[in-house]
Amino acid sequence: MISVALAGVANPRSLGDALQCSVMVKLVRKFLPNDDLSFFCPNIKDGFCVFEGSNLDAHLLDLGPVGGYNVLACTLLQSFLRRNEFKNRKKRTSEVSNREASMVLKISRLLNNKCGKFITFYAIDKYANSYIMKPFTFDASIFAGHTVCDGFYPYIHKYEALRSATEGPLVLSPISISRLALEYYEQKNSKFEKNLMLKRLGLSLQKCDFIFARGPHSLKILRDYLNIDKRKTAMALDSGFGARLIHPIHKSSKTLTKKIRILIIPRKDYFCVYNKESLYKLYLSSLAALILWLFKNFNVEVYLTSMTVDVKYLGGQTAINDLVKVLERHDNSYLRHLKRVEMKSLAGACKLCNSMDLVVTSYMHGGIMALSLGVPAVFILPSTDTKVLDVLSFAGLDANSFLIDAFAADSLKAENFVDKIGKVAGNLRSYKRSVQQAINKVLPTIELPTKKLIEFSE
Repeated sequence: MISVALAGVANPRSLGDALQCSVMVKLVRKFLPNDDLSFFCPNIKDGFCVFEGSNLDAHLLDLGPVGGYNVLACTLLQSFLRRNEFKNRKKRTSEVSNREASMVLKISRLLNNKCGKFITFYAIDKYANSYIMKPFTFDASIFAGHTVCDGFYPYIHKYEALRSATEGPLVLSPISISRLALEYYEQKNSKFEKNLMLKRLGLSLQKCDFIFARGPHSLKILRDYLNIDKRKTAMALDSGFGARLIHPIHKSSKTLTKKIRILIIPRKDYFCVYNKESLYKLYLSSLAALILWLFKNFNVEVYLTSMTVDVKYLGGQTAINDLVKVLERHDNSYLRHLKRVEMKSLAGACKLCNSMDLVVTSYMHGGIMALSLGVPAVFILPSTDTKVLDVLSFAGLDANSFLIDAFAADSLKAENFVDKIGKVAGNLRSYKRSVQQAINKVLPTIELPTKKLIEFSE
């Protein structure tokens, strides 16, 4: 029996990240049913509700935020959790331990806020990781899929932390490298800072024994831009496509003679992060025009939801509220027919997507969840972010049919929205059949990262 660590890099309250982690736990369990599996994830305690009904069979440990003080605090929290060795959410730490861990976290965050900018450097964090992670020794480790973006340092930190605690192989399941984030980072930082950060990112990635990319765009960046050895990189389908492991596809096909059910998942944060607020207004206006057009031309039910369970998050719920306000100004006679749905768990999100005929989404994993369950999805995301292009390219799906560029003004025009999405809505049987054929063809590749980990461990 070997000890295996599986790590997520983001808070599970974002359902896309929770989907990748949950599927990876199930895939590792499929091939290593009797081995000791620990699941690390940031803020796992606060976000555990997302995994209700997912039946995670692993020890649950917190992989904390960046910074030496925070690493120390989160490791202390891990020691409380590990002491109890719980296999599921019913075996939680005592209230006393949680209060103690909470107090340590508060103190460490205060110290980090006061002193972190002076002493929290890459070298300090690197050596702090090596020392603090010593009590956590694993025979092999694997990261759940993610997109490398937003400054890059959080990913470097987590790669280094898990590498220091892993005696054997470390594998990354399919990742994307955001070209948009790379370009934006170059614009916002000096040439020295850019080169230094990219060098650190490359060095951290090179410590992995194998890295899977979600598609050809990220594979090229890994090999040519970050100088990762071609022999330790390959492509595999994003683990989110294993959503049917959480919620199997209904065997009975939907009859499209009744009302067409369409789910729309808007977001705002992309436009704010990359200073595209003017395009956000056009985006909302075109989404409103699309909804009105759908009501007028189809017997349709339209649902709105977010891919995060955190109502304070800037991305999803804010975008829904903004969209409703725009609809009120256009034509409020249809507002009573809109159905706003709050997704509280990963299992509930899969169930909702499975019940739809079409998903229109600005969250990549909202579309991946739909596609994996045989539901056509149209993505509204920046094409320069590359992650959707990765997924569509590897799956053999036409980007011209399934992607609207969120950062291209022409693509965001209402007539283009209606034209592209209208074609899919009007030919759902055909699109559904092509989606199912494409996904089924490449679906076996979601097992490749786990098989590679086992291969290296033998």
